Amino acid sequence: MTSSSLSYSDASIDNKKQVTLIAILEDQGDPDRWNSLLHHSIQELNAKHPDLDIQINYTTYPYDETREQLLRLMSDKTPMDLVTVDQIWLGEFAEKGLLTDLTNYTQAWVDLLIGMKSTGMEEHIMTEYMEFGHGLI
Repeated sequence: MTSSSLSYSDASIDNKKQVTLIAILEDQGDPDRWNSLLHHSIQELNAKHPDLDIQINYTTYPYDETREQLLRLMSDKTPMDLVTVDQIWLGEFAEKGLLTDLTNYTQAWVDLLIGMKSTGMEEHIMTEYMEFGHGLI
């Protein structure tokens, strides 16, 4: 397990509302990998929302520990904004009542992704997901 905190802010954060995203991520064999992936997204989120000081606290686990950690955290109702999940775990998570139906929220997300992919903006998907999931867009 590796815990990290990532923020990008300028010197004028005194009057900004702080938003901290919580993530549980599978490290894919490189615990530092997420730092480089998320850094740009946090910068972009802060640029899009100058009234906010957006940070992310994330914990990475090796693949063979991630499922158990997610099950434990979800069972404990630990708040999480961003998670990595292997699709083979979804049936088990659903059977245990740990998933929420997001049907009423997904159309805007799908439209956003389709628009981004059609314009070659795949690199912004992580940023837009974090905004959408945290009600920032």
